Amino acid sequence: MTIYNAEPYLRAAIDSLIGQTFPDWELIAVENGSTDGSLAILEDYSDFRVRVFPLKENIGRTPALRLAFEQARGDYIAILDADDISSPDRLAQQVEFLDQHPEVALVGSWAQHIDEQGRIFDEFEPPSDQEQLQDCLGWTNPIIHSSAMYRHQLAQEAGGYPENIVWAQDLALTLALAQRGKIAMIAAYLCQVRMLAASMTRSRKYQILIANELLLLFKQAADTLQLSLKARRLNRRARAIAEIKLGIATLRSVSFGAGLSMILRGFVAAPSSLWGNGPARRFFGAKF
Repeated sequence: MTIYNAEPYLRAAIDSLIGQTFPDWELIAVENGSTDGSLAILEDYSDFRVRVFPLKENIGRTPALRLAFEQARGDYIAILDADDISSPDRLAQQVEFLDQHPEVALVGSWAQHIDEQGRIFDEFEPPSDQEQLQDCLGWTNPIIHSSAMYRHQLAQEAGGYPENIVWAQDLALTLALAQRGKIAMIAAYLCQVRMLAASMTRSRKYQILIANELLLLFKQAADTLQLSLKARRLNRRARAIAEIKLGIATLRSVSFGAGLSMILRGFVAAPSSLWGNGPARRFFGAKF
């Protein structure tokens, strides 16, 4: 768990671990230089399984995840973000699943989306069929990070979370693990993911970064995974959409010429599927 200014939700996240039916766990809590009361909450816990690593300043999400990864000692690593909640039997179900399926490198689960008050407003149900799940990796990320449990040794062999990925480090690691084993899904709601209004607002600079990373990772998926023909079409569409979004953000904030070139490349890559895309239609003034 990495923590930055998570005071309103942190206690609920940790309590969801304390209440697990599976008792043999440890929490690696990297306190990433918070300016609120997050560290004080962590220090309230006397449970020996809660290991706190306080930092003087925010070093960023990926470096904090890498630090937590380096400190982990178990055979399996489970992720829980500081504002999310694990169901009481999450660890038990996922440990049992990995024990029984040695060919699986990572297992996720269905999730419920909750608002700032903890009210459920949506559900996330990726396919549990492994071939369909792998196909999804070609054009989206079907694994909620707070639902993931993966094999420590395989993740070490993959290099852990890539240092050069700032936003989509979870997808990057999942793709690396998919080359070393199967990706699986438990069709049960084992976590609740809190959707915060602040996390949904992105600067144009950040939009450029996100689009760049998605372009890189979806190309990697196409190059390394055995995708079905349908998934390859969706992969081309996802890469084209990322290129168009990158172009729009670049056009508005960096360079008109460079941005327009990216937009055109995106349309050339997948013209028929992209014309039905809402953001592209709106940008070009289409009314239907």
